[in-house]
Amino acid sequence: MKAMFPLLLCSALPLFAAELPQLTKEPWLGMYAGMETRDYRFRIKRSGEAELILRKQKGDLMTDKYAIRFVPLIEDLTPDGKVVSKTVPDTGWEAVTPATADAKKLTFRGTVAGDASFEVNLEMEKGVISAGGKLLETGKLNNPRFVMRVMVPNLYVYDKDPGKLKEKVKKDRMDFLRTNGKKMKLELVEAVDAETPEVSGPGLTQARIEMAGLDGHRLDVATTTGGSFELWNREAKALIEGFTLGWKHDPAKDPDGKARLTVQVK
Repeated sequence: MKAMFPLLLCSALPLFAAELPQLTKEPWLGMYAGMETRDYRFRIKRSGEAELILRKQKGDLMTDKYAIRFVPLIEDLTPDGKVVSKTVPDTGWEAVTPATADAKKLTFRGTVAGDASFEVNLEMEKGVISAGGKLLETGKLNNPRFVMRVMVPNLYVYDKDPGKLKEKVKKDRMDFLRTNGKKMKLELVEAVDAETPEVSGPGLTQARIEMAGLDGHRLDVATTTGGSFELWNREAKALIEGFTLGWKHDPAKDPDGKARLTVQVK
């Protein structure tokens, strides 16, 4: 649903700070954590947001403009049925895992307005990024839930020739599996309201994303039991202009917060 709006050893105790701690050497200067493979660079900012930056076929990294963002937050369902996003302010973070430029497993926490808090868990291994988390305290909110948004930007923002763009993206597609077991396919060049029941249905458990803008890569996104995705975009435009997969944790199915969304670059 669209919302309104090992360099260091791990510690078992939180490191309290206004923002997450930071690294002081390039290419991670100012970042909380990072790791790199031959296909991408994955970095976590002091704001708690993570970025997946793909590597081109020639070996150099894409620009930050094309970064796929991982945004942890709380969504609160108000009594009148609206969903309100609650992001963490600069003063609301605490690190459980110290800053590291060789990230394997990370845990950090955030507190939003209304004193609701959540925990984020990230694992990076063999080219697979696993992300999860859970609500820790409901605070003064009505019906909060932990969400991790995977946001794919407009990868064609600099393609100004309509004819060339049409040819370039003609094979862009997304294949996905709904929570009810139904398989679907979307051509990403067609305008669509991705949130409608006809498209996303009750939610998604898997998605395979193939786009020319990924420069030879493919993204496989999935969730384990205890989580599901919502697919949405803005203003019912073509998905090549950007879209979001919002992973929601279901505490009734996964009270211990072991569920994970996974993103694999192939």
